[in-house]
Amino acid sequence: MALVEIRDVHKRFGSQEVLKGVSLSVEAGEVVCLLGASGSGKTTLLRCINHLDRMDRGEIEVAGELVGYARGKDGTLREEADRIVSAKRAKIGMVFQRFNLFAHLTALENVTEAPVQVLGMAKAEAEKRALDLLAGVGLKERAGHYPHQLSGGQQQRVAIARAVAMEPRLMLFDEPTSALDPELVGEVLETMRRLAADGMTMILVTHELAFARDVAHRVIMMADGQVVEDASPAAFFSAPRHPRSKAFLARTMRAS
Repeated sequence: MALVEIRDVHKRFGSQEVLKGVSLSVEAGEVVCLLGASGSGKTTLLRCINHLDRMDRGEIEVAGELVGYARGKDGTLREEADRIVSAKRAKIGMVFQRFNLFAHLTALENVTEAPVQVLGMAKAEAEKRALDLLAGVGLKERAGHYPHQLSGGQQQRVAIARAVAMEPRLMLFDEPTSALDPELVGEVLETMRRLAADGMTMILVTHELAFARDVAHRVIMMADGQVVEDASPAAFFSAPRHPRSKAFLARTMRAS
């Protein structure tokens, strides 16, 4: 069984249909990059996976469990209580474009907060693990610093450590480098490379084509709310099949 199963997912915001029957499977340990122009549905799909956006139709399972819904005896889905959704969401880490750190907490406190409050981990144990995670992202010496004392790249690395502290089955990244100055992008991508090398299952929306080419197992091209191409990086970047993929690559390569 795949770790993530997305089946015929539809999502509409008012009159705009953003997802039009997306189906996708992701195996444990895979790194999958979602590419596509702005408005293609990438971020909405990511947010549906952990039920930050409620899909209108379809099913999403992570590790064999429906996320956000339970199946009734008649086979229909009903939305679960917030506490149940939160418990399932705790096993799906998400890193956003903006770092979303707690401004009044240090880096160490940001990383320890959820394991203590949500998982019930002892504070001393959570702090030891947090220091190990901060060391893993190259920020152990900054453990006592507040977000305003850190660069954007450092804040994003703290955000990644905070997500990993919850021991997630799956990590979602929504353009994690888009808000960073160019010189800070590399340090965040290197942290993500190490996560991938450690076998973390990752689905990410990104415009970092070099990362997608070098690290991803699969590249998913989305256009107009649909998956139009699902290929290995080698195949996608050397011989894209779909006209939208070809146009996207041509446009992106010109811009770079």
